[in-house]
Amino acid sequence: MKKKNAIVVITLLAVVCTAAVAFGVVTRLKLDDQDRYISSNYRHAFAELVSGVSDLDCALQKSLLVTSPSMAGAACTEVYGTVETAKMALGILPYSSTELEKTAGFIGRVGDYAYALSRKAATGEAFTREERDNLRALSETAALLAQNLNEIQDEMGSGFGGADRYAKTIKAFGEKAGGMLPRTPGDGLNTVEQEFPEVPTLIYDGPFSKHIEGMKPAMLGGQAEIGESDGRQAAAKFLGVRPEKVYPTGTLSGDIESFSYETELKGSVTRITVSRQGGVVYQVIGARPVEQAKLSTAEALDAARTFLERKGYANMRERYYMINNNVMTANFAYEDHGVICYPDLIKVGIALDDGSLQGFEAIGYVKAHRQRELQAPAVSEEQAKSKTPEDVRILGVGRTIIPSAGKNELFCYEFECRDTNEQRCLIYVNAMTGEQERIFILLEDENGTLTV
Repeated sequence: MKKKNAIVVITLLAVVCTAAVAFGVVTRLKLDDQDRYISSNYRHAFAELVSGVSDLDCALQKSLLVTSPSMAGAACTEVYGTVETAKMALGILPYSSTELEKTAGFIGRVGDYAYALSRKAATGEAFTREERDNLRALSETAALLAQNLNEIQDEMGSGFGGADRYAKTIKAFGEKAGGMLPRTPGDGLNTVEQEFPEVPTLIYDGPFSKHIEGMKPAMLGGQAEIGESDGRQAAAKFLGVRPEKVYPTGTLSGDIESFSYETELKGSVTRITVSRQGGVVYQVIGARPVEQAKLSTAEALDAARTFLERKGYANMRERYYMINNNVMTANFAYEDHGVICYPDLIKVGIALDDGSLQGFEAIGYVKAHRQRELQAPAVSEEQAKSKTPEDVRILGVGRTIIPSAGKNELFCYEFECRDTNEQRCLIYVNAMTGEQERIFILLEDENGTLTV
């Protein structure tokens, strides 16, 4: 009898072990399929980036053959369209804006320059000799960038892995204090960044002009520099993890010299960027997939406000939000005595399954935030209102600071309106000159609001 019971037990254990092995195999296959799917998306996005930069070069070359204002406007529109394609591809890739700072900056600068030239063309002005020289230099830069990206694409092949794969690398790496993470596929892009061709200086009224890039972050002025260890402590405190769980991954140059780190939160990689001056955490990028939405928009906005308050960001006012992949990203602007300061912008991403932080970006805030001396408007609200179309319905009006196309700021009235087609829009009228400065169309759906 005992022998029979032993056989039964052994048989049951064998069945359980077999089932466990089978379950493990099925799970592994599912994970492999998911990783292949993510890798495929990344490869497609990188191919779109390469194609977009190549098309950008072609569009810039065609702009050099333009001789009339009408064709100048058409050429600039084509350039701007290729820029938007490249931007969308950059947004999908699993690398932060700091890792591809020069590439993203160049693409954005070309798009904004094209937009500035198209506005001139609309007034009947053709390209000047200097503008043609700029377009030629931008075309040469785009050609070199496309060549470098093509080479990186060939070298990397199928090397774009998902975030979960890299999370395992972090876990296997251990808790060695002060250690550097092993190289990843993203390191290949550092070659493009380090060998980025010189971009011509563009002195024009645009946010990506060279003199804007050289501006020192206003918020960090006068603060002491920190070392990598202090930055690690700041990153750990910001995320509420132990310092030994935060791994340095390198340094970043540019307008905000910084240290970069990575950690693992809820099984996925989270990237953190800390300024060398002042030790300010100004960027957090989470990679955790959010499978479902359990929180309402109001609850997510409350979570975002609470987060900012706990991190010491007072007087922040939520403006617009978007929901994508079950993550709500809300834009907050600093409010100074009733004036909304749009340059002091912070974006907060909240996961809609549990309300945890999924993303944080305060680059605009770090660069622009300071004590301002607000002037009294030289133009009354009624006078400014006369600069809005007669057939629009004004829903509200406020006072704002908006970034100028260059490095200055503009004190404006913000008119929220609806046109005859019930389309919402924002019209900004300069409170000092009484002239229109900006117009935005608000595209609204169940996922939030986009401004175009």
